[in-house]
Amino acid sequence: MEKTPYSLCVVGALVFFTAIFAGQAATNLPGANYVEGDVIVTFKSSIGTNAAQQILSGRSLGWRKRFGELSRRRGKQTGLVHSKNKTTAQLIVELSQNPDVETAEPNYLRTFSARQPDDPLFGFQWALDNTGQSVNATTGTVGDDIHFVSAWGLSQTSPTNPPVAVVIDSGVDYTHPDLAGNMWVNTGEIPGNGKDDDGDGYVDDYYGYDFADNLPSPMDSGYHGTHVAGIIAAVGNNSLGVIGVNYHARIMALRASSDGENLSDAAIIEAIQYAILKKNSGVNIVVINESFGGSGYNSAEYAAMQAAGNVGIIFCVAAGNNTNDNDTTPMYPASYGLSNEIVVAATDQNDTLASFSNYGASSVDIGAPGGNVLSTLPVAVVTNSGLEVFSTVEQGGTQYSANDIKYSGISTGLTAKVYYCGLGNPSEFPAAVSNNIALIQRGTLTFASKVANAMSAGARAAIIYNNVSGNFLGTLGGPAPNWIPAVSVSLADGQAIQTNATATIIHGLYQYLDGTSMATPQVSGAVTFAAMNFPNETVTQRIQRVLGNADVLPGLAGVVRTGARLNLQRIVDTDTNGLPDWWELAYFGQLTGINSNADPDHDGVGNFAEWIAGTNPTNAASVLKLAASEATAANAVLLSWPSVAGKIYRLEKSTDLASGFNFLVMTNIAATPPTNTLADPAALSGGSQFYRVEVEQ
Repeated sequence: MEKTPYSLCVVGALVFFTAIFAGQAATNLPGANYVEGDVIVTFKSSIGTNAAQQILSGRSLGWRKRFGELSRRRGKQTGLVHSKNKTTAQLIVELSQNPDVETAEPNYLRTFSARQPDDPLFGFQWALDNTGQSVNATTGTVGDDIHFVSAWGLSQTSPTNPPVAVVIDSGVDYTHPDLAGNMWVNTGEIPGNGKDDDGDGYVDDYYGYDFADNLPSPMDSGYHGTHVAGIIAAVGNNSLGVIGVNYHARIMALRASSDGENLSDAAIIEAIQYAILKKNSGVNIVVINESFGGSGYNSAEYAAMQAAGNVGIIFCVAAGNNTNDNDTTPMYPASYGLSNEIVVAATDQNDTLASFSNYGASSVDIGAPGGNVLSTLPVAVVTNSGLEVFSTVEQGGTQYSANDIKYSGISTGLTAKVYYCGLGNPSEFPAAVSNNIALIQRGTLTFASKVANAMSAGARAAIIYNNVSGNFLGTLGGPAPNWIPAVSVSLADGQAIQTNATATIIHGLYQYLDGTSMATPQVSGAVTFAAMNFPNETVTQRIQRVLGNADVLPGLAGVVRTGARLNLQRIVDTDTNGLPDWWELAYFGQLTGINSNADPDHDGVGNFAEWIAGTNPTNAASVLKLAASEATAANAVLLSWPSVAGKIYRLEKSTDLASGFNFLVMTNIAATPPTNTLADPAALSGGSQFYRVEVEQ
């Protein structure tokens, strides 16, 4: 390392691996978890093995673990020491005073943390992350969910060939802003030219096909299919709405209903036939979602589903909503009993069988969240049908429960200032409400008149609050092409909303629904998640990965065959050691059974830390480490570290590690493999400097 005009200490660090206390006494450690009484010590390069041992012995210490390979590669004796009668802070003070000791550091305890998605309605998706929150007036139990966040922290990166989930249903609104980016498209077809460009027998089948009416567009004939599609694969981390169970999957929309309520076997069979055709042409179809059922057995439908299984397609099928025992009262297609079929019951926010759900100790396979499930709603339904939709108001970090004013306009996240406008008479609207949000009290005028007057004043949205306790349901009376978004809130919330302050309104495009229809796409999403992480597994292996790694629950014993509710995390980490199965297979040739704390390449970094950093646990040269030199600019430091594609880094520094790393050099640093280089022009004068690089994601 080149000499610099100040003392420079450079620390290579993995995610959460904090840096080193060196060259100074430290009486207080930063607030972090570490093994009390442990210290990791590095001696200066002039100190050999025997000398290091003598220094430790002179202080009644010895190596609890010497990092032999790391010591050899660095030319510095490094290892772990432990004292039964001294604290870590005391040991660091004592060892740091020895001129032969280069660094002393706590033996920190690490935990894995995955990032929450930025989709604003994620907090309402209890099925993915149940924090005990109240959702749609029902309070859940912490942890009674499919463990979505931790599962995605263990997942492979975005696939080059995303798995496709076929939704045979009422159709899908493929223009929905939270679905459009994840719709499967037929690249061999030119949309709207009236020709069968790819020669598959279907004209203009760009997003799929309508087999109910033999038409190219599979646009939703109701709302059911769009809701199902959003549960499986709503676009994630787009700062909009909700997120799908597998937000890297694609949705193929196959419409089999003309009225949004009924599906014919003929349309269903032809849709399955189309999926087989596309699978054989190279489309990566892994699952067909069938959130429907009826009482009649159909041998042709059975044969079609069996044929799909023969080409590698799994069916996820709803158990039904009649509170029936499917073992004694069959429901089809759920009761076909095919080997490529997963039959799904619905669970609630407290991990019990939903009150409406069918069940079956031998004929229903698994439970999945199916009550109060928030997902996507077709655009046309919001503005034309008067169907009740999801609404919320957020201001200053407070979320206010809101009701839909029926037929009002759509808002995916309208943000503006709120102005009080009395009862909504024309004279009560201040000029400043133009291009902002009108807060109006209920009373005297109709809701339509209040909103119309707000529109005349130039308001972009309206909040109407009650004149008695509680909230209310309102309507604008009918559809109109230009209604602005309008929601209702309770009297207390209306009075709490601050005027002349910014608020955000979300209205429409999402809806709560109950049913095994909502539980089934949770499992379909899980199947695509399994396929994305383990693309070479067979249908049988994939089904076992989903069913064999679910959470066994007392409330599901004797109710479903596995007695369990879906667990997305264990699909990717079946031995729950914190290391994904696909990673263990890639580096160790086995899917499970790797010690996450072991260090097979002897580089001083364990398997778990190598996984986080994206480095090779079997190659000692592959490890996250910092190097530094003086840059050409005066008083600057040039830092570099080996980087891995897809990782995001954070660089911090400190002059006193007892106070922690309290200077941020840069965050959100994208990897530029094989090496990232960054100059710190604001080098601090005098004393030691410590740098730390972390993996942010």
